[in-house]
Amino acid sequence: MPNEITLNNGQLRTTLTPAAGAGTLSFDALHNGQWLPIMPDARQPDCDLGASDFLMLPYSNRIENGRFTFAGQTHQLAHGERHAIHGDTRERAWRVAEVSETRLVCEFESSEHDAVNWPWPFAARVTYELDGLTFASEITLWNRGETLMPAGFGWHPYFSRSLTRAGEPVLLQMRVSHVYPDANGNRIPSGPAQPLSAAQDFSAGKELTPDLALDACFYGYDGKGRIAWPESGVALHFDCSPECAHLILYNPARPYFAAEPVTNANNGVNLLAAGDKTSGVVILERGEALSASMKLTVTF
Repeated sequence: MPNEITLNNGQLRTTLTPAAGAGTLSFDALHNGQWLPIMPDARQPDCDLGASDFLMLPYSNRIENGRFTFAGQTHQLAHGERHAIHGDTRERAWRVAEVSETRLVCEFESSEHDAVNWPWPFAARVTYELDGLTFASEITLWNRGETLMPAGFGWHPYFSRSLTRAGEPVLLQMRVSHVYPDANGNRIPSGPAQPLSAAQDFSAGKELTPDLALDACFYGYDGKGRIAWPESGVALHFDCSPECAHLILYNPARPYFAAEPVTNANNGVNLLAAGDKTSGVVILERGEALSASMKLTVTF
């Protein structure tokens, strides 16, 4: 199993890691003869990230105390003290099904791994492809069990705060309709989705400063968006499929931030159990699949 595979089309390049979650270690764009780190390079000694983008499945983000009820049965996941975060595949090896200079396909079967932290067997496939100035990714998740399975997933990409100069401004434009309250400060929705505050509203586009503490799950994401580094003359445009109706924005006081298109809300399975129609959790029958895509296009 290769630890790293680099895709490069002369305009974009990305290094991916099938042996550790089929995630992304770096993503760069060539501009004025210089490779610019659109995502931070997780391999650099001064980077504290394990990956510049990782996959979250068969659910996105957290499940409160790792415990939920579905179809009349209560399930207790491991790591409940940490709210069973980010699914169970990001540190596991995926099989390389196809690889070329500009395309990688990886597959995962939970039955081939020990102690998978999910009550149902499942399979997944991720496709990465470079096409011109677009970095495209698609995830498909299958229910391999005999009974109905709640399902969801998402991407967790980090983006560089600076491309050519430390401290350069970065602008964010993302349109969402609601945000889940987090009264307990644990990233678990403490109530139904509610209107945005001014600080949470990036629909018109504005600077994302490192002093804005933000770690929130949003609903009503339109699948679009833009990150821009005006001084560097670079912008990144999002185009996500309709299944990604949720967006998580995480803005630590670090050299990076995260904008995460996901299919389900934080604690989605418990929101579903409570009858919240914004949960985003999809119920898959035996053999049924959920797919979604994310395209990141660079412009100069």
